[in-house]
Amino acid sequence: MDHDQPNGDDIDTAHPWLVIPYFNGDEGRAAQRPLTKVAPPVTSWLCPSIHVQGVNYSTPAGTYLPDQPLQITVDVDNRGVPNALVKVQVYWSDPATGFASPKLILAASKPVPGRAAAPTRFSPMIWTPGHASIPEHFCLLVRASCTPPEPDPGPTAPSPMTDRHWAQYNLTSAMLTAAGNSNFVFWAGNPALEQGAYLVEARAVGEDALRRLARIVRAEPVPVRARQVSLHRAADAARRDQREASVVLELERGQRQALVLSTHGLQLAPQQFTAVEVVQTRVGHERDGDATGSLGVVLFGHVAETARPRHR
Repeated sequence: MDHDQPNGDDIDTAHPWLVIPYFNGDEGRAAQRPLTKVAPPVTSWLCPSIHVQGVNYSTPAGTYLPDQPLQITVDVDNRGVPNALVKVQVYWSDPATGFASPKLILAASKPVPGRAAAPTRFSPMIWTPGHASIPEHFCLLVRASCTPPEPDPGPTAPSPMTDRHWAQYNLTSAMLTAAGNSNFVFWAGNPALEQGAYLVEARAVGEDALRRLARIVRAEPVPVRARQVSLHRAADAARRDQREASVVLELERGQRQALVLSTHGLQLAPQQFTAVEVVQTRVGHERDGDATGSLGVVLFGHVAETARPRHR
């Protein structure tokens, strides 16, 4: 899907200009970050330049089987004129809207030509998420860098929402209980170099985004109503029945806090799914309102025989 082209933020073509694209025409320009600026909206937590599939099994995109190998490939574009030797690093993290301590699992290097007609795809990398060390729900994060480095190599902290060198792919699915209720624990984190306040808000994924996800997960989309989603601090269980969809957190540099996303009264038939998105934005700062991170939870109404994802 094509997106509106930005104006007024030129690319430095005298050097490599790396981007892990989120959409057709994504050049990582300032007007295209954070990703919430882009119209129509993109799914920031499921970057299409990160491809994940099982090695010896078939499972819907966004799900995985513990102790079974995954094949991960990454597409990187270089919009500068010079060719570049590009390194991609793949990390996993606990589910989060702000990543404080990702763990490196894979790395690979490959020449990436400048101003090519299409992004360069790296060779497949194999990784097995062991059930003893990897949580049932996790995020993949990818960073692109080159040698010699760009004048602006991007932040070292994961910033998939705001920086062209980073991208995110959630391996997420959650099974509904018979009553259509579920509780999902995740982390909000402060990726900034200083203390900050953040608004964390849960919302139903829009119908257009649901239709795009349907092509990925191969199931029928069902919209979520606003009152079917709520959010509260894990340490404040007394507020879980108030059905509020947002919280404001004061976080020190690198600090994270556990939150609980709950769904209420969802009824999904076999082969149906829905999705909920959590977005974290900075408040009370010169970048007030800028999204700093996101997380998506895909909820299925069935368990496939070939891939039995647990609640994650």
